[in-house]
Amino acid sequence: MKKFFFLVIALAMCAGNAKALDNEPEEGFTFMGLFGMNISKLQNHPYNAKVGAMMGARADYVLPNAHGTYLTAGLDWTMKGGKLSHYADVQGNTFSATSKAPLHYFEVPVRVGFRYNFMDELGVYGEIGPYFAVGIGGRHQLSIDADGEDANVVEDEFNYKIFKKSSDIDRLCNFQRWDAGIGFRVGAEYNEHYNLLIGCDWGLADIYRDSFRDAYHDFYKARGLDESLPKVKNFNFSITFGYRL
Repeated sequence: MKKFFFLVIALAMCAGNAKALDNEPEEGFTFMGLFGMNISKLQNHPYNAKVGAMMGARADYVLPNAHGTYLTAGLDWTMKGGKLSHYADVQGNTFSATSKAPLHYFEVPVRVGFRYNFMDELGVYGEIGPYFAVGIGGRHQLSIDADGEDANVVEDEFNYKIFKKSSDIDRLCNFQRWDAGIGFRVGAEYNEHYNLLIGCDWGLADIYRDSFRDAYHDFYKARGLDESLPKVKNFNFSITFGYRL
C-alpha cells in the first residue's frame, strides 16, 4: 500500500511537470505597453510620500530552452518625488501650506525574470534588475492657504525647477538629474495579453547635488555649526496595467 501511495505521488509529479512544459511560454520577442500609478518617497528627506503616474513600453525575450527564463528592457516616463503639509509665515501671520516636489524621469529598466504558466490562459512571473534614469523636468511648488500679494510673493519664491543648479540652502529640493537603482516586479497575465504588475524600486544614488550639499555645509560651518545633509534616495512602489502585443 505504501509503495502504491508513493507511485501515485511520483506519477502526479511527472504529470504536473509535463503539464508545465506544455504551458511554457514560447521563446522569442514580445512587446508590452504599460500605464499605472506610483507611490513614491524621498528617503532621508522631510517630504512625505506622493502619488504620481507612469507609462512606458517593454520588450521581453524568452530564452530558448530556458524553461520560462526571460530578459526584459524598456523605456518609461515616471513621476516620483514627495510632498509636505506644513505652515508658512506671511507678514507675521501663519497659514497652512503644501509643498510639492514632482520629479519626472525617463527611466530604463533592465531585468531578468522567470515565468510560469498555470494553464494556456493564465501565467505568473517575477523579475529583478537595475534601472537607470535621467530627470527631464519638474517644478517645486509652494501653495499657501491665503490670499493677497504677500502670499503670492512667498509662493513665487519657492516655485522653481527642481533639477536646476542652485546654491540657495532654502531650496531643499535641489537635485541632480541622474539616478540609478534596483527594482523587482511580480505580475500575472491573462489570455496572453492583459497584465497586472506590482513592484518596488530602490534608488541607490544620492540625488542631492554635490555643490548644493557643500554650500549647505559651508553655510552652517561659517556659523560654528557642523550641519550636513543626509543622502537622499528615491523609493517607489507601483501598480501597473499592461497589454502585450
